[in-house]
Amino acid sequence: MRAVQMTGERILSVVEMDPPVHDGESVIIKVSLAGICGTDLHVWEEEGYTGIIFGHEYVGTVVDPGSREDIQVGDRVTVLPYNPCMECASCKIGNIHICMQTITQSPGTCLSNPGAFAEYIAARPDMIRKLPDTVSDVEATLIEPASVALRAVREARITVGDKVLITGGGIIGSFCAMFAKKAGASYIAMSEANEMRAQGALKSRNIDQIFDAKDPGLIGALLEVSDPGFDVCLECAGVAQAIETAIMAVNPGVGVIVQVALNMSPVPIPLLWLVLREVKIRPILGYYVRDFETCIDLIARKKIDVEHFMSRVVSFEEAQGAFVALTSGNSPDVKIAVRP
Repeated sequence: MRAVQMTGERILSVVEMDPPVHDGESVIIKVSLAGICGTDLHVWEEEGYTGIIFGHEYVGTVVDPGSREDIQVGDRVTVLPYNPCMECASCKIGNIHICMQTITQSPGTCLSNPGAFAEYIAARPDMIRKLPDTVSDVEATLIEPASVALRAVREARITVGDKVLITGGGIIGSFCAMFAKKAGASYIAMSEANEMRAQGALKSRNIDQIFDAKDPGLIGALLEVSDPGFDVCLECAGVAQAIETAIMAVNPGVGVIVQVALNMSPVPIPLLWLVLREVKIRPILGYYVRDFETCIDLIARKKIDVEHFMSRVVSFEEAQGAFVALTSGNSPDVKIAVRP
């Protein structure tokens, strides 16, 4: 089968490889579409991942149901991209998203477990979720990032009338704005360094005002519109400047920062101001299973409109260019998916 593999530093190539083996347990899926995630981009920029096959936000059709007796050949499915051990303390209380096996050995995020940038993929039976016919392929690839944003907004406990700041205008930030508005936020601001992406986010009509993340007077401008500060900040950029912006712009002693974005490298923070302002930070990793299933239901019943967030769909051969564009800092693209 054909697959897209990282064959060198920041180099993706289309390669031929053996398809997954029918073992009577794994569910074999013919991939229809796979999204490019921010995590993929972080790993692509790091050294030591040559040989990885990305892709953990995907949709496809079943060609072998394996041990799942409730699904059939031809069923459209998506997959929770987790690989929990089900034995550790985290798994035993339902937190499979922070199981160390999930963190280090999930499909598409490590060398040992290939992802969905391939024609076929073998998936864990217990992670499979059937899709209603009302969910399109594009919508299905957006379930995973939508789930991250849904959990972020739930963790922030946004209530009617809250003022919310979102740092970072990528797909997660855009979805956070959508869910924050549905939660009742009265004013939603976004800071974003990429002007083209910022204007695209503004067109979603979920954001009241865009601020230039490169503006030296950014914090003053944010405090002026939120006096005495934002009730909630959803930090979706994962860089030092964005985290500092969140710390300085949130309402001191009261406001909450939900740290949604991650970074593969250490990120400095202004510890003095964090303490002086008594800022509360709640880091999250991924989402709960219930968030994923809720997003499937919301999309299926057309309670949320997500398809317009997809910038474009590219071929395997165009994957390299898509990664370059998404990491360039000057592309209007918010989300790109890869089709076999």
